[in-house]
Amino acid sequence: MVKLTKQFIETELDAPAIGQRFYRDEDIKGFAVRVTPKSKSYILEKRVDGSNKRYTIGKCHQMSFEAARKEACMMIGDIARGVDPKTGQRINVLQDITLREVFQKFIEIKPIRRATQRNYQSTINRHFHDWLDLPITSITKDMVEQRHQELTVGPNRLGTPGHGRANNALKKLSALINFAADRFGTESEPLIRTNPVLRLSRNRSWHRIHPRQDIIPDHKLTIGYGAICSLPQEVIRDFLIVLLLTGLRVGEAKRLTWSQVDFENGILIIPREQTKSDREHRLPLSDFLVALLKKRYLYGKNSQWVFQSSKHKNKPLGGGVGMLRRLRAKSQIHFSFHSLRRTFMSTGGKLKIPEYVLKRLANHSVANDMTGRYVVLDIELLRSYMTQITNTFLPLLGIDECKKLEWQADLSSSPTAFTQLQIPLKSTSIM
Repeated sequence: MVKLTKQFIETELDAPAIGQRFYRDEDIKGFAVRVTPKSKSYILEKRVDGSNKRYTIGKCHQMSFEAARKEACMMIGDIARGVDPKTGQRINVLQDITLREVFQKFIEIKPIRRATQRNYQSTINRHFHDWLDLPITSITKDMVEQRHQELTVGPNRLGTPGHGRANNALKKLSALINFAADRFGTESEPLIRTNPVLRLSRNRSWHRIHPRQDIIPDHKLTIGYGAICSLPQEVIRDFLIVLLLTGLRVGEAKRLTWSQVDFENGILIIPREQTKSDREHRLPLSDFLVALLKKRYLYGKNSQWVFQSSKHKNKPLGGGVGMLRRLRAKSQIHFSFHSLRRTFMSTGGKLKIPEYVLKRLANHSVANDMTGRYVVLDIELLRSYMTQITNTFLPLLGIDECKKLEWQADLSSSPTAFTQLQIPLKSTSIM
């Protein structure tokens, strides 16, 4: 690469004996002089429509150096505006935009919640990391079909088939491709004419996912509680009990901070940014739960998190897959975090708690239910139902509530000496 000048072109360019030689300008990227045994020409080299193109500006003996430079700059401007400098027709200069660039623009522009952003980031980075730097237009139907199959047959972290994972990953990829087609293309020159993920629909390759029905049955709750109490970390034991007795989603519970706990009124306040329904969740607590959270506060080591990570300072509880495996092995009960939420809701149903009350306790959306929009439930009425549910669970778990309510914090003792507020499991006091 050299600095092209009129003098350099007239006096210092050497013609090759055969073939051609290029002298590229260091000031204007793409501007160059092509020299053959018989001629010298000004040219412009640019990547256009996903491929490298070379435009001839003119012969060196037919136009001045300054005129050639000016013409090169005008052609570069045309290309930047999406116009072919020779034909005047529109070109698609975004053919080489990568999946990574589309994803970054999607996160930047789309009005989606932070939790949804994190979900997209986790899915795309985990399942399409090898595609991130490919042009999004290079993703083919065959690639989509193969990746869907790979994610299906590979077991997930819990060792179960990956049907849901495969569907979820490819639906997110489809959303990004649709976003790219709408954002960067035009009706006359679309960036992507057909979304390659549509092949899965045409071939009926999507897996049919049935809603999970797994709950912990009443006769196994004591066994499950025993397995929970065997865990070495007190914070995880309390976390699981709170999940069961509140019906909170696992993400909502993990990110609970003490600023969201109103001890005076006995209410948990989950801000709308953290809820799936995109609205604030005010959940009244039973006396049992208030006492349990007070214990967590006393022994929380001044953390802002209700359920502080034992491994990472100033962070909430993470993962939990390994812990679930241990609990399953010890209790011989196959369940997930969400099974605890379903168990909470099912217990409410068995108590014949009104449907609108259960929806409110679970913070389920009533956007499509006109009657539900008009039902306003008093917080103390909700608390009475929460207390019913808690009082139903306690004997099934083998917890002596009376002894629990008499517990007083002994701040001279080590915090690790307590678990579940010294709640006994049947006749055995778990310390």
